Amino acid sequence: MSAVRKFIPKMKKAIIIMAKVPNAGAVKTRMQPFLTETESEELSTAFLLDAAQKTSIIDCETIIAFSPIDEEAKLKRILKYQHIFVGQEGKDLGERMFNAFEFAFKRGAEAAVMFGTDSPTFPSEFINRAFEFLEKGADVVLGETEDGGFYFIGFREHAREIFGNVEWSTKDTFHQTLSNIKSRKLKLEMLPRWYDVDIPIDLDRLHSELRREPNSAVYCEKWFKQNVKF
Repeated sequence: MSAVRKFIPKMKKAIIIMAKVPNAGAVKTRMQPFLTETESEELSTAFLLDAAQKTSIIDCETIIAFSPIDEEAKLKRILKYQHIFVGQEGKDLGERMFNAFEFAFKRGAEAAVMFGTDSPTFPSEFINRAFEFLEKGADVVLGETEDGGFYFIGFREHAREIFGNVEWSTKDTFHQTLSNIKSRKLKLEMLPRWYDVDIPIDLDRLHSELRREPNSAVYCEKWFKQNVKF
């Protein structure tokens, strides 16, 4: 008698994008005065669209966790309503991320991953790889940035303690988060290191990368083509 293959259902998955609504004077401020406020707004919009584009080939729910929370209408116009929108809530970045994960899990997700908009060229394949890690038993997936933070994090269940006692947006952010993961004895898988685009030298690096590898961030490519200084 032939063996019957046991059916193992795939996890219900969610992707969370942490996003600032692109408003002139409030986004990419570390690019100024190299960029004008309007150019910074347009660049931030390109980053947001490229982040959303990464999710288009992945069959799961996409949640945009955004701030400021009174700008939902503008965000929906930019992203064409093709996502679920929830305002960021919390006193610091860690609490806002935890609450976004909690929102995803309350909607029924069994695995959820999160990234921001500041690493526009990391491959979409990393998202699939992260979900594979989680399906195979990892508790946490983490992607480190070169400046000491992380550009990607994913869970099979939300854990508030991982986001506690972390100095956000510093060179110690990644290692403090890693220490929290290890102290809870969670099984961790890592994605390749990547870089954020925060300051003018990062923008030059992004431009060089896009010249070598076209189409890795199509909206950023369009932005560069429209700005004569590049």
